[in-house]
Amino acid sequence: MGNDEQRRQRPGAGSQTSYTLRDLLIVASYHRRIMIIVFLVTFAAACVAAWFSPIRYEAEARLLVLFNAEQSGNQDIVERPSILSIDGLRATESEVDILRGRTLIRDMVRAVGVSTLFPDLHDTRMLGLGEPASHEEMVERATDLAEGRFRIAAQSGSNLVLVGYAHEDRDVAIKAVDALIKAYLARRSEIYANPRSRFLVDETEKFRGQIDILQQQLAKAKTRFQVLNLEQEILLAVNQEDSIIQRRRHVLERRESLLAEVATAKQRLGDLPERVFDFAERTNRTDNDEARNSRIELQLERDQLRARYQDNHPRLKEIERQLQTLQRFQDRERPVYFADRDVRNPAIAFLTNHLLQLEIEADATERQIAELDRQRDVAQLRIAELRQGEQTIGDLARSLDVVDKLYRQARERAESARLEEESALQRASNVRVVEYADAPARGRSQAVNLVAAGLFGGVLLAAVAGLAAAWNRRVYLLPLEVERGLGLPVLATFNEAGGFIGGGAQQQMVYFVGRLLAGRDDGQALRTIQILSAGDQEHRDGFARALATELAEGHARRTLLIDLDRDGNGQAGALRAGEARELGIDGIRAAATRIPDLDVTVDASGSTLGRMRTEVGELATLVEQLSNRYDFVIIDAPATRSSFVALRLAPVIDGSILVIRSEHTRSPVAANTRDQVLDAGGDMLGAVVTGRRFHIPRAIYRWL
Repeated sequence: MGNDEQRRQRPGAGSQTSYTLRDLLIVASYHRRIMIIVFLVTFAAACVAAWFSPIRYEAEARLLVLFNAEQSGNQDIVERPSILSIDGLRATESEVDILRGRTLIRDMVRAVGVSTLFPDLHDTRMLGLGEPASHEEMVERATDLAEGRFRIAAQSGSNLVLVGYAHEDRDVAIKAVDALIKAYLARRSEIYANPRSRFLVDETEKFRGQIDILQQQLAKAKTRFQVLNLEQEILLAVNQEDSIIQRRRHVLERRESLLAEVATAKQRLGDLPERVFDFAERTNRTDNDEARNSRIELQLERDQLRARYQDNHPRLKEIERQLQTLQRFQDRERPVYFADRDVRNPAIAFLTNHLLQLEIEADATERQIAELDRQRDVAQLRIAELRQGEQTIGDLARSLDVVDKLYRQARERAESARLEEESALQRASNVRVVEYADAPARGRSQAVNLVAAGLFGGVLLAAVAGLAAAWNRRVYLLPLEVERGLGLPVLATFNEAGGFIGGGAQQQMVYFVGRLLAGRDDGQALRTIQILSAGDQEHRDGFARALATELAEGHARRTLLIDLDRDGNGQAGALRAGEARELGIDGIRAAATRIPDLDVTVDASGSTLGRMRTEVGELATLVEQLSNRYDFVIIDAPATRSSFVALRLAPVIDGSILVIRSEHTRSPVAANTRDQVLDAGGDMLGAVVTGRRFHIPRAIYRWL
């Protein structure tokens, strides 16, 4: 399998493709300190804000916006119910916008007083330097603060407007709302106090006089041009002219056809002869000749007898004799007739009559064409007259329409202005104060809301902090992260407490060795395996030793453990190896251990396998000789961070296994190690995770 193909196939090789609830809990428990700190800081800030949250009294008043008779509660004689229209809602929103105006709030501040509304509002000069703030500046600052405390809104789907103001003093809150409503009503009186009905009435009368003049001119124009409906008259005149033109075309076509027929008839009549010989006939045949009929009957009877009898039959002979007698009679007595007949040519009379009819019809078409020309001239004169009338009458109609619209608008505006003036005089505004300002006896505080918000926000920010910490973490915590980050399948996982011996670790090792004995996916057996890591703290040596022990002791396979780390004697000391002996392969020495079928090398780091200048071909020969002598060769390679021996051996062995220590091995370093092995031509079989810790209680872990 090539390196590029292996890189394409490695991602997604693991069985688990997404995070489970157990994984999320493990990640959250790993980052619990920062999450707890963020939660506590947020909740503490909320509690502090709640402690200093003042108690405020909110005074409320309600206004009713009346925009038509139905909304005011009146019903007509048919008792139709009141209807809240879209225009009414828009009118209510307009009144709300007026109430929110800064001018009205400034008037309220002046009426109530800056010191009354905001006793704590002082001069904000830096260290008392500079000129003190003027009264207007203080009013503007108080207006800014008051805008934030007012709550002015229209009730949903209603024409009721709610005006509220919150203050630490109940009486001040009520006084502020009442002052705002008074300023609002006074402002509305100024807005709608506009006496303009007289001017609009004069304009209406002027437009009315113009309408009368235009109507008279329009009637005179229709009388002069003799029209009732101008569009219909024009349509009729145009249709009449078109009908005349069509009829004239048909008559012209008929006249040309008649002239052609007359010329042809005269030519044919001159070419015909005066007399025509009909026929001449000479014959000796007589109709209904008795002799001829008898002869035919005898011939028919003779033919029938010949079909039945011989030629010497008496009856046949008799018939032959009678036929000969009749033939002699016809030859002797045959009469000769002659007939001659001369008649006059009948085509002359037909053509003469037809010619007379064509000439008469041609004269009639000439008169018909003249009459159609006269009718067309009359129709064209009428169309020209109507066109002139269309321009005159159209101009008058358009002028009348424009003036009529102006008259209607002026009349409506005059009537509206009159009603507004009467309403202003009678002080019957369309905004009614339903309820003046009032406040509850007990104030409200935002302490509970702030504490709840701090609790919820703390949990949310803690979760965000945990996600940010997990996103920025550069060490592996879960086997799933190893598979996703490196694109290598995790072949086995070992906990930190149990190491590689006993309990679940032993089961993991047995399962792992079973997968190695099954070989690779392409069917090739795995006999030479290199155990490598990026650093020295990944428990690589312990895993290599446990793997060799399981192969030799658990599966009775002759196994050689090659120790190339440091001085090459660490594995021999851990396994309590005996006296070293020469293997007869390029000076490599190995010693037997207390475990049957397991040998470990001595001083291998200084041998040909551990030298960097050894040729790749020589390395391949050595590895092949060792694999021929042992069933499995396990190579404990030094860390790739400090040595390139593992990269030199990678292309000459069956596969490499990368050891990753949970919460210790950095992901960029592990990825670089994988890429180095693949770039060197080696094959990565997978990864082994060591030192995994369970950050959640085992009971929860088992339940999930």
